[in-house]
Amino acid sequence: MIMQATNGEETIPALSELEGAILSELRHRGRQTAFKVRRSFATSPSLEWRGSAGSVYAAIRRLELARLIEGEEQADRRGTRLLRITEQGSAAMAAWACDVTRAISVGVDPFRLRSGIWDAIDPAIRPGLYEQLQAALIRDIEALKGHRRYGDVIETASVDLAIRLQQSRLDWLRSLSARGLSER
Repeated sequence: MIMQATNGEETIPALSELEGAILSELRHRGRQTAFKVRRSFATSPSLEWRGSAGSVYAAIRRLELARLIEGEEQADRRGTRLLRITEQGSAAMAAWACDVTRAISVGVDPFRLRSGIWDAIDPAIRPGLYEQLQAALIRDIEALKGHRRYGDVIETASVDLAIRLQQSRLDWLRSLSARGLSER
């Protein structure tokens, strides 16, 4: 977390994507334990978010030190602490969410990264690879549609965009096959 421009009175920290997502989780779902916040990442349909689940506790510590979230001890035997977003945290999350440059970044995309390499692989295996990719995309689209059933208002836009992304990848692969490019 680095310090960013001020809002006239105070300096608002620039958040990492993980930190912004944690604040969003707390803002929209209310007070939670660190374990429950981590679990929301571990069960994400995104491999990248699932892979970052182990980083959640360190990010939570940074957010607490920056006073963007605070924990409240519960009167139980387990020493449960419920986390909540602070006013400063809400301001930082709003600044993060409205960062247009970062919001429109194409980011790290494993499909896009590999797509240029596929043309250079052995032409004998390329059609089979494209068939596997198409089948995997179809399965993933169906799995994403299943996430809609949970009625999670917060995830609706995210899931809809993920479905559209996977559908555009599928359409791209189909267009290669239709033009005979998968067999060159």
